Order: sequence, then structure tokens, then C-alpha cells
Amino acid sequence: AGDPLSVTCGARSHPAPIVTVAHGRRVVATAVYEPQVRLEVAAAAPEDAGEYLCRAENQHGESSVAFN
Repeated sequence: AGDPLSVTCGARSHPAPIVTVAHGRRVVATAVYEPQVRLEVAAAAPEDAGEYLCRAENQHGESSVAFN
């Protein structure tokens, strides 16, 4: 098993956003009407590698950033 991993991402907006983190096509963390979401992996494995997308949206629009 690998090391623990914790990543926080979010956005400031009014009204508060829905923030999601996706790995590939799978949503792995969600925060509804909160400014940020934290993704925690207890023991990182090879399948956890790759690109993630943090996306924040509300009725005024959306913003996203990719990381790996």
C-alpha cells in the first residue's frame, strides 16, 4: 500500500458552488454548497495516478482546473 494523499480544491462564489473532483469519468469527491472539497486517499495505489479535474459550478457559471 502507498502513502496517504489529501488534496483540497474549491472556489469562492455567491451563491455557494457545487464542487466536484473527478478522476477520469468517475466523480471521487463532492461538496454541495460548500466553498471547497477534500479528496482523501488512505493508501495511494497505481490506479490513483493520472489527471484529476476540480470543477466548481453555480447558476452563474463554472470553472475547472486539472491536476495530477
